[in-house]
Amino acid sequence: MAAMARRWGGRDDTGARHPRAGVVTAAICTLAAPLLTACSGDEPKDSPPPAQSVAFHVETGRGAGTLSDEARTAVETEVGDVLSNYVVRGFLGEYPREDFIRAFDDFTARTAREAAKDIEVLTGARFQDATAVQATRLDTRLSVLVVGRDPVGATAAVRFGFEAEVDGETRPFTLRGRFLLRDEAGTWAVFGYDVARDDGGAVEAEVSP
Repeated sequence: MAAMARRWGGRDDTGARHPRAGVVTAAICTLAAPLLTACSGDEPKDSPPPAQSVAFHVETGRGAGTLSDEARTAVETEVGDVLSNYVVRGFLGEYPREDFIRAFDDFTARTAREAAKDIEVLTGARFQDATAVQATRLDTRLSVLVVGRDPVGATAAVRFGFEAEVDGETRPFTLRGRFLLRDEAGTWAVFGYDVARDDGGAVEAEVSP
Protein backbone atom coordinates (compact mmCIF):
# COMPACT_ATOMS: atom_id res chain seq x y z
CA MET A 1 0.00 0.00 0.00
CA ALA A 2 1.55 3.30 -1.04
CA ALA A 3 1.39 6.65 0.73
CA MET A 4 1.41 9.66 -1.55
CA ALA A 5 2.24 13.31 -1.00
CA ARG A 6 1.98 16.07 -3.57
CA ARG A 7 2.79 19.73 -3.38
CA TRP A 8 3.60 22.03 -6.29
CA GLY A 9 5.03 25.48 -5.71
CA GLY A 10 4.83 28.57 -7.89
CA ARG A 11 6.54 27.16 -10.98
CA ASP A 12 5.91 24.33 -13.39
CA ASP A 13 7.88 21.12 -13.86
CA THR A 14 11.26 21.90 -15.37
CA GLY A 15 11.30 19.59 -18.33
CA ALA A 16 11.66 16.22 -19.94
CA ARG A 17 14.24 13.48 -19.83
CA HIS A 18 17.44 13.71 -21.80
CA PRO A 19 19.36 10.71 -23.13
CA ARG A 20 22.88 12.01 -22.58
CA ALA A 21 23.81 12.25 -18.96
CA GLY A 22 26.71 12.63 -16.59
CA VAL A 23 27.05 10.85 -13.26
CA VAL A 24 28.14 12.22 -9.91
CA THR A 25 28.27 10.15 -6.72
CA ALA A 26 28.74 11.02 -3.08
CA ALA A 27 29.02 8.65 -0.10
CA ILE A 28 26.47 8.91 2.71
CA CYS A 29 26.88 7.32 6.13
CA THR A 30 23.70 5.36 6.56
CA LEU A 31 23.85 5.76 10.33
CA ALA A 32 24.89 9.41 10.21
CA ALA A 33 23.81 12.02 12.72
CA PRO A 34 20.83 14.21 11.82
CA LEU A 35 23.26 16.83 10.51
CA LEU A 36 25.07 15.77 7.35
CA THR A 37 28.63 14.82 8.30
CA ALA A 38 31.52 13.12 6.56
CA CYS A 39 32.33 9.50 7.26
CA SER A 40 35.60 9.70 9.14
CA GLY A 41 38.37 7.16 8.75
CA ASP A 42 40.04 8.26 12.00
CA GLU A 43 38.16 5.86 14.26
CA PRO A 44 39.90 4.52 17.41
CA LYS A 45 41.15 0.99 17.01
CA ASP A 46 38.75 -0.34 19.65
CA SER A 47 35.69 1.33 18.13
CA PRO A 48 32.94 -0.71 16.43
CA PRO A 49 33.11 -1.25 12.67
CA PRO A 50 32.07 1.79 10.61
CA ALA A 51 28.48 2.01 9.42
CA GLN A 52 27.68 0.71 5.98
CA SER A 53 27.46 3.32 3.28
CA VAL A 54 25.61 3.56 0.01
CA ALA A 55 26.41 5.87 -2.89
CA PHE A 56 24.15 8.84 -3.49
CA HIS A 57 23.91 8.67 -7.26
CA VAL A 58 22.91 11.63 -9.43
CA GLU A 59 22.48 11.18 -13.19
CA THR A 60 22.12 14.51 -14.95
CA GLY A 61 20.71 15.44 -18.34
CA ARG A 62 21.90 18.57 -20.12
CA GLY A 63 18.54 20.33 -19.94
CA ALA A 64 17.36 23.14 -22.18
CA GLY A 65 19.71 25.80 -23.54
CA THR A 66 23.47 25.85 -23.13
CA LEU A 67 25.04 24.80 -19.86
CA SER A 68 28.80 24.70 -19.49
CA ASP A 69 30.50 21.67 -17.96
CA GLU A 70 31.55 23.83 -15.01
CA ALA A 71 28.01 25.07 -14.42
CA ARG A 72 26.59 21.57 -14.78
CA THR A 73 29.04 20.21 -12.23
CA ALA A 74 28.06 23.00 -9.85
CA VAL A 75 24.35 22.18 -10.25
CA GLU A 76 25.01 18.48 -9.68
CA THR A 77 26.95 19.26 -6.51
CA GLU A 78 24.57 21.84 -5.09
CA VAL A 79 21.36 19.93 -5.83
CA GLY A 80 23.01 16.71 -4.67
CA ASP A 81 23.87 18.42 -1.38
CA VAL A 82 20.26 19.55 -0.90
CA LEU A 83 18.88 16.07 -1.51
CA SER A 84 21.52 14.22 0.49
CA ASN A 85 20.91 16.59 3.43
CA TYR A 86 17.22 15.80 3.13
CA VAL A 87 17.88 12.04 3.16
CA VAL A 88 20.20 12.15 6.16
CA ARG A 89 17.99 14.48 8.20
CA GLY A 90 14.76 12.80 7.19
CA PHE A 91 15.62 9.11 7.27
CA LEU A 92 19.02 8.31 8.77
CA GLY A 93 20.83 9.12 12.00
CA GLU A 94 20.44 7.47 15.37
CA TYR A 95 17.21 5.67 16.24
CA PRO A 96 14.88 5.79 18.11
CA ARG A 97 14.49 9.48 17.23
CA GLU A 98 11.86 12.21 17.05
CA ASP A 99 13.48 15.14 15.22
CA PHE A 100 12.45 14.75 11.58
CA ILE A 101 11.33 18.30 10.81
CA ARG A 102 14.88 19.38 9.94
CA ALA A 103 14.55 17.34 6.77
CA PHE A 104 12.78 20.40 5.35
CA ASP A 105 15.53 22.92 6.14
CA ASP A 106 16.31 23.27 2.42
CA PHE A 107 12.66 23.61 1.36
CA THR A 108 11.11 27.00 0.69
CA ALA A 109 9.19 28.32 3.69
CA ARG A 110 5.79 27.69 2.13
CA THR A 111 6.67 24.19 0.95
CA ALA A 112 8.25 23.30 4.31
CA ARG A 113 4.97 24.16 6.05
CA GLU A 114 3.07 21.88 3.69
CA ALA A 115 5.70 19.15 3.96
CA ALA A 116 5.31 19.11 7.73
CA LYS A 117 1.74 17.87 7.16
CA ASP A 118 3.15 14.97 5.09
CA ILE A 119 6.00 14.21 7.48
CA GLU A 120 5.14 10.49 7.77
CA VAL A 121 5.37 10.15 3.99
CA LEU A 122 8.40 12.37 3.42
CA THR A 123 10.57 11.14 6.31
CA GLY A 124 11.19 8.13 8.52
CA ALA A 125 8.82 9.47 11.20
CA ARG A 126 6.64 6.38 10.83
CA PHE A 127 9.61 4.34 12.08
CA GLN A 128 10.67 6.65 14.91
CA ASP A 129 10.76 3.71 17.35
CA ALA A 130 13.05 1.63 15.13
CA THR A 131 16.48 0.61 16.38
CA ALA A 132 18.09 1.60 13.05
CA VAL A 133 17.28 2.79 9.54
CA GLN A 134 19.77 2.53 6.71
CA ALA A 135 19.71 3.34 3.02
CA THR A 136 19.91 0.60 0.41
CA ARG A 137 19.46 2.71 -2.73
CA LEU A 138 19.79 6.47 -3.37
CA ASP A 139 19.30 7.17 -7.10
CA THR A 140 18.40 10.54 -8.60
CA ARG A 141 17.83 11.53 -12.23
CA LEU A 142 18.19 15.28 -12.65
CA SER A 143 16.75 17.44 -15.44
CA VAL A 144 17.93 21.05 -15.43
CA LEU A 145 16.08 24.08 -16.75
CA VAL A 146 18.45 26.63 -18.26
CA VAL A 147 17.56 30.20 -19.24
CA GLY A 148 20.27 31.59 -21.48
CA ARG A 149 23.32 30.05 -19.85
CA ASP A 150 22.02 30.09 -16.30
CA PRO A 151 20.48 27.06 -14.53
CA VAL A 152 17.34 28.31 -12.80
CA GLY A 153 15.44 25.14 -11.93
CA ALA A 154 15.65 21.37 -11.75
CA THR A 155 13.43 18.32 -11.50
CA ALA A 156 14.92 15.47 -9.46
CA ALA A 157 13.30 12.08 -10.11
CA VAL A 158 14.24 9.97 -7.10
CA ARG A 159 14.25 6.28 -6.24
CA PHE A 160 15.29 5.86 -2.62
CA GLY A 161 15.31 2.55 -0.76
CA PHE A 162 15.68 2.00 3.00
CA GLU A 163 15.52 -0.74 5.62
CA ALA A 164 14.18 -0.19 9.12
CA GLU A 165 14.98 -2.53 12.02
CA VAL A 166 11.81 -2.78 14.11
CA ASP A 167 11.32 -5.33 16.90
CA GLY A 168 14.08 -7.49 15.48
CA GLU A 169 12.59 -7.50 11.98
CA THR A 170 13.89 -5.80 8.84
CA ARG A 171 11.21 -3.75 7.10
CA PRO A 172 12.12 -2.40 3.65
CA PHE A 173 10.45 0.73 2.33
CA THR A 174 10.90 3.03 -0.65
CA LEU A 175 10.36 6.65 -1.62
CA ARG A 176 9.82 7.41 -5.32
CA GLY A 177 8.70 10.45 -7.24
CA ARG A 178 9.89 13.97 -8.00
CA PHE A 179 11.25 16.97 -6.16
CA LEU A 180 11.22 20.39 -7.84
CA LEU A 181 14.05 22.77 -7.02
CA ARG A 182 14.90 26.33 -7.98
CA ASP A 183 17.86 28.62 -7.54
CA GLU A 184 17.03 31.40 -5.10
CA ALA A 185 19.82 34.00 -5.02
CA GLY A 186 22.51 31.36 -5.44
CA THR A 187 20.97 28.79 -3.08
CA TRP A 188 18.97 25.79 -4.31
CA ALA A 189 15.71 25.01 -2.51
CA VAL A 190 12.89 22.48 -2.90
CA PHE A 191 9.66 24.24 -3.87
CA GLY A 192 7.51 21.26 -4.83
CA TYR A 193 7.23 17.48 -4.62
CA ASP A 194 5.13 14.61 -5.88
CA VAL A 195 6.26 11.41 -4.16
CA ALA A 196 4.96 8.08 -2.93
CA ARG A 197 6.36 5.98 -0.10
CA ASP A 198 5.65 2.26 -0.04
CA ASP A 199 6.13 0.27 3.15
CA GLY A 200 3.04 -1.88 3.05
CA GLY A 201 0.86 0.13 5.40
CA ALA A 202 1.09 3.90 5.26
CA VAL A 203 -1.73 6.42 5.42
CA GLU A 204 -2.39 8.26 2.17
CA ALA A 205 -1.73 12.00 2.10
CA GLU A 206 -2.14 14.54 -0.67
CA VAL A 207 -1.76 18.31 -0.74
CA SER A 208 -2.78 20.36 -3.76
CA PRO A 209 -1.98 24.04 -4.47
